[in-house]
Amino acid sequence: MFELAEPASPAQVRCAIYTRKSSDVGLERDVNSLDAQREICAAYVKCNEHKGWRELPTRYDDGGYSGGTLDRPALHRLFADVESGEIDAIVFYKIDRLTRSLADFVRLMESMERFGISFVSVTQSFDTSDSMGRMVLNVLITFAQFEREMLSDRIKDKLAVMRRNGLFVSGKPPLGYDKISGRLVVNETEAQIVRGIFSRVGDYPTVFQLMKQLESEGVRTKAFTSKSGRTIGGTPMHAGSIYRLLRNPLYIGFIKEGDEWHRGQHKPIVDREIWDRAQALRAIRSRPRIAWDVSRNLLHGLIWDEFGRPLHTNTGGTGKQRYRYYDSEPKDPRRQKQLSKVRVRADVVEELTFASLSAFFADVTEIRRAMLKLSRFETVDEQLAVQASTVAERLAQSSRDQIRHLYEMIFVRVEVAKAELRLIIKCNRLALLLATGKFNIDRVVMEENSPPQAHLISINANLICAHRDFSLPIKPTQQYGIPDKKLVNLLGRAFEARAFVMANRDKPIADLAKTFKLGPSKFSRLIRLTYLAPDLQAAIIDGNCPNDLTPHKLIYSALPLDWQQQRLMLGFDMLG
Repeated sequence: MFELAEPASPAQVRCAIYTRKSSDVGLERDVNSLDAQREICAAYVKCNEHKGWRELPTRYDDGGYSGGTLDRPALHRLFADVESGEIDAIVFYKIDRLTRSLADFVRLMESMERFGISFVSVTQSFDTSDSMGRMVLNVLITFAQFEREMLSDRIKDKLAVMRRNGLFVSGKPPLGYDKISGRLVVNETEAQIVRGIFSRVGDYPTVFQLMKQLESEGVRTKAFTSKSGRTIGGTPMHAGSIYRLLRNPLYIGFIKEGDEWHRGQHKPIVDREIWDRAQALRAIRSRPRIAWDVSRNLLHGLIWDEFGRPLHTNTGGTGKQRYRYYDSEPKDPRRQKQLSKVRVRADVVEELTFASLSAFFADVTEIRRAMLKLSRFETVDEQLAVQASTVAERLAQSSRDQIRHLYEMIFVRVEVAKAELRLIIKCNRLALLLATGKFNIDRVVMEENSPPQAHLISINANLICAHRDFSLPIKPTQQYGIPDKKLVNLLGRAFEARAFVMANRDKPIADLAKTFKLGPSKFSRLIRLTYLAPDLQAAIIDGNCPNDLTPHKLIYSALPLDWQQQRLMLGFDMLG
C-alpha cells in the first residue's frame, strides 16, 4: 500500500494593509474612506489564504495626507516595521494610495527590494514579484503623477480666477483682518495698529528704529492657530514684517495676482494718500541693488575659514555707505551654530591677498621653495627671477577680471584663521604660469600629469580696526578658567527644571515641558544633565572644561549614568 503524501503548506506571507485619504473631511465618522479601503484589502488578503497570506493586525492609516510626499506618519511606521522584518507584502486599495509621484515610487521600489517586499494593488490586480507586474506598476504610477499635476494646475487656475475677482485666497489673513466664511473682515483693534505704523513710518529715519518702538509698545504679528492646534505668529515684529506690511496693497483694497492688482471685495483700512507716502519713503530709503559680478568679489568660491566652511559673499552698511564682506553664516537658520561665526571685510582681505601674492612673486627664494616641491632642481634663481618679474609686472597692470582668472588658476583656496591668512597655491599651476606668463590657460593644458603639490603662504593678520586694517572678528577659542556662560546657564536651567518636576509630580511631562517652551524629548534631556558627576558640574562652573564642549554637545550626548564614562565621553579625562 502506498500512502499519498500530504501537500506541503505554503510559506506564510505577512500582509500589511496601508490606507490613505488626502483630506481630513469625514474622518470623524464611524465608517470613513480609510475603513472602506481597509475592509476591501482585508477581504482580498482572506481570498488568498490558500497562498499563505495573513493579515497583520497593525493599522497603517494616513488620514489628511497628500500622496505627493512620503512624509506621512503611518508610512514611516510601515517602513520601520519592514526594516525590522515584520512584513512580507504591502497591500493597498489603489497605487495612488501609496504615492502619486513616479520619483517617490522608484525610491520606494529600490529601498524595498533589498527586504524582498512585494506591492499588491487590490483594484489593479498586479504583483511586483515579477517583471510584468513591475512594468504595469510603472505605467500606472506615471498616469497617477500626470493626474496629480493636472489637479495642481486646475487648482492654480481656480485660485488665480478667485484673486482676479477680488477674493483673498493666500492662507492666513494679514494683521488688521480676520477671515470669516472665506472673506476678509476688518479687525478694528489690529487695524488701528496698522494705521499707526503707516502714519509713523516717516517719523523714524529707519525701519529698524520703528521696529524698536513697536517692540517697546508690545506690538506683535498676527497670531492664529493651525489645524493641528499649534499657535503660529504672535511674535514681536521685526524689520521684514514691517517691510511686508508697508508694501502690501491689501490695505488699500487691492488683491495682488502676479504683477497685476485687482480691486478686492474687502474694505481698505489705510487711505491711499498715506499708503503712497509710505511707498515714496521706502523708495527714497531703499538701497540700490548691485548687479552680480564675479570679478567684483575676487575671492568668491575660493575663500574658506579654518573650520573648513566656505565663506559666502554678502553686503552690508546703511544708506549710501555700503561695503562687502565674506561671511560664514549658514544659510539654513535651523542649522546648529556650534562654531564661531567668521566675517571679514571683502575689500580688505582682497587687498591683502593681492599684496601678499605680489610680494610672493618678488621673492625668488620663496618661489624656489615652491618649485622644489615639484622636484625642479634644474631651475636657477636667475631664470626664476626673470619669470617672476614678468608675472609681477603683468599682475600690477591687470584688470579685476584678469586677476580673478589668475586666482582661479593658481589657488587651491584662501583660508581665514584667527590670526592668520593662508594662501594655498597649486605648485604645478605656478610652474605653468611662470613658464607661459598667461593668466587664463585652457583647462586641458592645465590638467597635466603633475604631482598634486601645494605651497602655503602664511600672513600674520591679527590687526585692530575693521575699517582701516585687516580684521578677523572671530570669537577666540575658549580658554581654561574662563566659564562658558551658555554652559553654566544650561546647567542652572537643568536643576530648575528638575525642581519644577519634583514640585508637580501629578502633571504629565508634556505639560511641564511647555512651561519651559521645550518639547518632551528635549525637556527630558535637560533634566538628565542634573545627573552629571559633581566634579564635572564644578568644572563647567569654573570654566575648566574641554574646548569642544558646547551646549549642543552636552544636551544631545547619550549621557551614561556612570560618572567615569561621562568623563570619557565629554573629554574631561584629557584634562588630567
